[in-house]
Amino acid sequence: MKLRNVLAVAAASAAAVSMLAVSASAYDIDKDLKTGWSVSATVPGVEFEGATPDSVFTITFTADASLADKSGHDYWCIKPMINDTGWPFIDTLVGPALSDGKDSYPVQPDQTELKFTIPAEELEHIQTAGMAFMGHGVTLGSITFSNDETLPAPAEDAAPAEEAAPAEEPAQTGDVAAASDSSKGDNPSTGVEDIAGAAVAMLASAGLMAVSRKRS
Repeated sequence: MKLRNVLAVAAASAAAVSMLAVSASAYDIDKDLKTGWSVSATVPGVEFEGATPDSVFTITFTADASLADKSGHDYWCIKPMINDTGWPFIDTLVGPALSDGKDSYPVQPDQTELKFTIPAEELEHIQTAGMAFMGHGVTLGSITFSNDETLPAPAEDAAPAEEAAPAEEPAQTGDVAAASDSSKGDNPSTGVEDIAGAAVAMLASAGLMAVSRKRS
């Protein structure tokens, strides 16, 4: 291969590396957060330069599976915060679900990464102050962001349970059933009027029969 071609390949490779650096950035955290909520890790704000609200962040971690057998400690979570006064919790990450207490992001023992985007207001603050982490039962590996990635689609909600069949109406007999049937179809009435009418007709018929017997 001619020297000119070698230089061209080298220049192309350098350009590809440069493009990769622009599209993604990684920072090694390498911190065991343990279980006592007394250990923390921080990432400087400069590591978030070049990130946008559309950038997809990925935190890699390993979970301590042995906690599954320890009552009171059988859970795993990551708590990202703005590295500023009071360490305000970032509860607006797009992607992961909040814990029931709304104070961390739960993970599972067989999970190895957490993906999310950061809203503009919080990201701007982080780019100045940095990000801090606490958690329970996890060892953080690295945090990476990419401008060429999209968040995976959320899992579909479980299919709704089948609706129970409506209870059958109690069987009706005699003139009451006939009156109820006459109330169906296009008739908007409830059938109560028809039932009352049938009852009146029955009483009238009984009265006529009594008068007939007396005359006879």
